[in-house]
Amino acid sequence: MNLLSLKDISLSLKSGPLFESVTIDIDEADKIGLIGLNGSGKSSFLKLITGAAAPDHGEIALAKRFSYSFLPQKSEFSENTTLGDFLYLGDATEILHPAEEEPRVSLENRYSALCKELNLPALDTPMKFFSGGELKKAELARALAPSARLLILDEPTNHLDVDTIEWLEKKLQTSRQAIILVTHDRWFLDAVVTRIAEIDRHTITMYPGSYSRHLERKAVILAGLERAENKRLANLKIELAWLNRGARARATKSERRKQEIRAMSESLLEKPPSAYSFSSSETRLGKKVCVMTNVSFSYGTKQILKDFSFEFQPGEKLAIVGPNGSGKTSLLKLISGMLTPDSGTIELGATVRLSYFRQTNESLDGEKSILAFIQEHADHFKLADGSVLDAELLLERFGYDRDFRNQKIKTLSGGEVRRLMLVRILAESPNMLLLDEPTNDLDIETIERLEEYLEDFGGTVILVSHDRLLVDKRAQNLLIFKGNGVIERYSGSYLEWSERKEQEISALPSAEKSKSKKPAAAENRRDNPQKASAGREKLSFKEKREFENLLNEIDALENEKRTLEESFANPKAFGSDIQSAHARYGEIERLLEQKMARWEYLAEREG
Repeated sequence: MNLLSLKDISLSLKSGPLFESVTIDIDEADKIGLIGLNGSGKSSFLKLITGAAAPDHGEIALAKRFSYSFLPQKSEFSENTTLGDFLYLGDATEILHPAEEEPRVSLENRYSALCKELNLPALDTPMKFFSGGELKKAELARALAPSARLLILDEPTNHLDVDTIEWLEKKLQTSRQAIILVTHDRWFLDAVVTRIAEIDRHTITMYPGSYSRHLERKAVILAGLERAENKRLANLKIELAWLNRGARARATKSERRKQEIRAMSESLLEKPPSAYSFSSSETRLGKKVCVMTNVSFSYGTKQILKDFSFEFQPGEKLAIVGPNGSGKTSLLKLISGMLTPDSGTIELGATVRLSYFRQTNESLDGEKSILAFIQEHADHFKLADGSVLDAELLLERFGYDRDFRNQKIKTLSGGEVRRLMLVRILAESPNMLLLDEPTNDLDIETIERLEEYLEDFGGTVILVSHDRLLVDKRAQNLLIFKGNGVIERYSGSYLEWSERKEQEISALPSAEKSKSKKPAAAENRRDNPQKASAGREKLSFKEKREFENLLNEIDALENEKRTLEESFANPKAFGSDIQSAHARYGEIERLLEQKMARWEYLAEREG
């Protein structure tokens, strides 16, 4: 049954047309992946469906009793909003389109179940203390609970750990709702969708089948072209082979079909060269890269590293995986010098030239042009082929045409800003790269360009990413953070480790097996630097005062906690107030976690 029809739709922005004469139908059984370059109009297309934007031309027809539930890239809420407030923000009218509202008791039951599955804190917890992962989980609970006929998800995997992404995959695979999603996570995309909608050159084309089927189709088309780019072709072959081998959704595919895919991959010719590729010059990297010796680090009472020793090797490509809050970002900050260990030593080699691509963008002057931003950092840049480029030629090399480079930064999409930051990082000519969730907000083509760069990069790479395909293709070794300072070392690919983990889970008793497959609780909300809805602007005067006082407040609470713990050894000392003492102890633990999360959030913006 048809839910939604777009007929001859056109939409333009000040910068030019996004869509022209688009006609597509969305049916109630569809699970659609919307793909396209950053800035091509994916979010604008979702706004057309939700009614947040109107087309310049054409008609949008809705089925009777049509309703939708929407997960935006980022939700807005006030300073004092609690999780409970957020779930019912705007009541059901902001979630459901003009169809009737759901009974509140029905929503309450589903919210309660989802919050439990996602290990979210109590409903009275203020949202301002949530980590980036917790915010995304709360947004997911808000979007998934209503029984709307169409579920619209804009970058649902950003800031989630792998366990939660796998949980979401299973939810969507079994959902009876129609789904439209925008994601750069190719494994997730391939596991969930049954149709691909590609935005290209101001039109939207709908293709049947999964994402890997879409790749196969593109590869067949590319096989007939004459111009060559062997590296890009090889990358496509690897991706096809990997998707065919690794995604559980195709575990039952016939051997004959697998052979056809392999034969097709073997017969591919060439693809025309990309409009741009990432490049950087590299200085010589000596034998000593980074040596960590007996390093310990904690946030308050939360242990991140405990007597951790490790030596990173020249040319090594290593990925760090684990649940949100387990300490992945903290390790990168320790290596970069942004954090100081409580004990132990971290030594960088004399030849190391380190660049750190952080999970969140630094505060940028939105009034500056792209060209002015690059010129701030250097006038000339040396690339891998030995060429020396000024800022204008560098931007051209990285795919920014002359008109685009004069745009103000504030007009860029989130993905375009991330790509600009990546260009600046690579222009620093690093021989050691720290990459913290580098694929967030990037389009799939840019991620592929980054993969090609990392394949050829001769220096050391330490990668934190929830993009399982990127990790599997580019990391040779893994550090698995399990929380509380426990770190496992694994030599091999992500897929090999993942399959071993699945085998271990399948061998567990049923009760433990169910528990192990739930999304991990955020044991440490202070690991993820994207803490709340506020922007990355510098601290206000009021926030600076708050920041200066927070450590004293934390110390006072820690002292009170220790006093209570000592007193609990003699319960008679409390008399009839023993219950009040236990209640106060629980309140102190909650306050400590909130205040330490707030301190790190303010420290991130201050630094």
